[in-house]
Amino acid sequence: MPKYKFYKNRRTKMHPSVQISENGKTWKNMEMTSHPTKKGRYITLKENPGPDKNKQSYIRKYLRNDPIRTRGELLEKYHLSEEDLIEIEDFLFKHLKNKKS
Repeated sequence: MPKYKFYKNRRTKMHPSVQISENGKTWKNMEMTSHPTKKGRYITLKENPGPDKNKQSYIRKYLRNDPIRTRGELLEKYHLSEEDLIEIEDFLFKHLKNKKS
């Protein structure tokens, strides 16, 4: 079973989002896109986690905290590669470490 699951996010116009955690009322997630708006604010994925492997994908460097009702359907065919998983966890570790300081 994968550590992180992908869901459609109704708040972000149904972009896929990686669920980091959820508590029944809210879910923390990071949005995925194929067209980043600004350089440096995205993690470039080595492998596209979706079924369309030809497009380059990016995860936004922003941990969203949305109401659980904004979480759409589970995207079962989306899976992170080991390299991308390490990259995202490294970002989360640094992000959460800075929040506590």
